Amino acid sequence: MASQALERLQTTTAPPPVRLIGLPMERGKHGVMIKPGELVDIVEISPLNLTELRVYNQLIANAWPRITDPVVHKIRKSDLKGTHESNDRLKDSIRTLMRSIAEVKVIKDDEPGTMEVQLLGANIKHDRADGFFYYKFPEELIQIFQRSEVFAKLKTRIMYAFTSKYALRLYEIVQKRVNLDYLQYEEFTVDEFRNLLGTPKGKLVRVADFNKHALKPAIEEVNFLGDYVVEVMPIKQGRKLVRFRLFWFKKDRAGLAETWEELERHRTGRRARMRNRVETTADAPAS
Repeated sequence: MASQALERLQTTTAPPPVRLIGLPMERGKHGVMIKPGELVDIVEISPLNLTELRVYNQLIANAWPRITDPVVHKIRKSDLKGTHESNDRLKDSIRTLMRSIAEVKVIKDDEPGTMEVQLLGANIKHDRADGFFYYKFPEELIQIFQRSEVFAKLKTRIMYAFTSKYALRLYEIVQKRVNLDYLQYEEFTVDEFRNLLGTPKGKLVRVADFNKHALKPAIEEVNFLGDYVVEVMPIKQGRKLVRFRLFWFKKDRAGLAETWEELERHRTGRRARMRNRVETTADAPAS
């Protein structure tokens, strides 16, 4: 809750900054991937679903050793099917990524601006089921990769455990920020926060609906399965909600042990265990 966040902020020391450039990338569901911060804080014109987000993260992770080079990357189609999707659904995800346009914050001539960029470029798929998928990123996106200085370190086991795209988005937002110098919270306007979580335009318009169907479930999952405890404080002017203040706190040893024990368990019954163990930390803003 808001009061708990303030108390923790006064007693918790932020971890030292970590430079993630060049961090070795471990592949597979039990490894680590690095995602450029610009791709965490994007605004998708047509928000991706959970499957598409996972597929895109997998393509980034696979390309990571040469992601700043204008080259064609390749990955086995069977590895992409590790997302548990059928061939048809995987094909649909790839096509959606090719059509997807995102807004990315950039600096142009020393002034802040917004670039609209395609998320995935041309690609080739072998016809055989055990063949390769060849793909490339658009030139403008590669330039963003080359200039990137802040990264999110994502644990793939956690990424695949989420059942909501809002939870995965929130996890990425936090993981981008946890190693920033002595910073343990950040404020966003209501529209900024909705966009970062990938809320479709015209959906969950009422704050109460956004809170119930997107924000609170995302906080529950991230707090249950992630390395950090997340809290969100609504900030109002009079009765109107104007901003969200997002807090993050590293779990203690006992909390981390519980999290990794849960990740080792079968997902059957996980929702019930989550509801019993995790206290919802988001206040319910008035609509």
